[in-house]
Amino acid sequence: MKTKTGIMCPIVVFALAIAVAPLSAGSLKDLFTAATQSNQDYSVYTLDLELAQLKKTKGEIEAKVESDRLSAQNSYVSALASYRSSVLDFYDEVIEAAFAAATAELDLESVDLSLQNAKVDKEYADTRFKNGLISEETYKEIDIAYKTISNNYDLAAWTLLDAKNVFFLITGREWDSSLLPEVPDFSFTASVDDWLAKSTSLEIANLSVKIQELKTASLATNASAYDKRIQETENRKAEVSLSNAESDAKRSYESMKITLRNQAALLQIRTDEYALEELSYQDGLRQYEKGIISQSDKNLNAMSLLSARKNLLAAEKNYIKSIGSCLSSLGENPLGL
Repeated sequence: MKTKTGIMCPIVVFALAIAVAPLSAGSLKDLFTAATQSNQDYSVYTLDLELAQLKKTKGEIEAKVESDRLSAQNSYVSALASYRSSVLDFYDEVIEAAFAAATAELDLESVDLSLQNAKVDKEYADTRFKNGLISEETYKEIDIAYKTISNNYDLAAWTLLDAKNVFFLITGREWDSSLLPEVPDFSFTASVDDWLAKSTSLEIANLSVKIQELKTASLATNASAYDKRIQETENRKAEVSLSNAESDAKRSYESMKITLRNQAALLQIRTDEYALEELSYQDGLRQYEKGIISQSDKNLNAMSLLSARKNLLAAEKNYIKSIGSCLSSLGENPLGL
């Protein structure tokens, strides 16, 4: 799906020849559909918002004075802000689970390659030590390095299993690398006025000012000096809160523009880096097949490619999460991507 809400970022997906990378990525919409069907929390968020809407409508119908209507509207906007926050947290949770599983797969494969090299070093050291070619201290260092990497492998295997379990709990689906979502085409074109118009914090602050104005207007003409001063203070407080809310909203708009632009640029850099690493790996693979480099060197090249893939995944994850945050701030449901 194309979402136009700035910053275009062409995404190039490369097939990782040696790692667990999907040949065709899934879509965010499919992933979220599975998650919302499996996870009851999202249903609760939706029901809470529907309930808030009903209460708002009821409050407006039953309102005897304007302040009652504004209070009902204020309660609804607060519920809407809570709903957006909960949905965005759910969005982030699903994204984190998917990318954690994908990253754990890469970590396990990288440690496996490292273990292969350590095993070769260990076997070579065994032979040399038996023939008195290396000292006991050097031999023990190599043995400790092998045991350390072996232990790291067990930890990486457990981490992958745990990541898969978390993914299943959140989405109701068994993890498969093909489920890793692709980065959607996204363009941030909203103006600052669009941003401010959808800010729940700013709307709540505006409503507070109106409520205080009505309270001021309803003050009895014979109200005490203290009551008048209290109301004047409440008015100033509401006005300051409104000014701060508007300033915060404008800053968040500028921050989102910069964040999306920088993350899109970084994503392209990581994509280019991965492409270069893949070319380097393929070149090394040809050298290995010709007997020019050792298996250990081939494995080191493969580990470099896996590292580049991890960096690319991290950039993709952060960009996707920022897209969700942007959509949420604009009043759109990020789960619709």
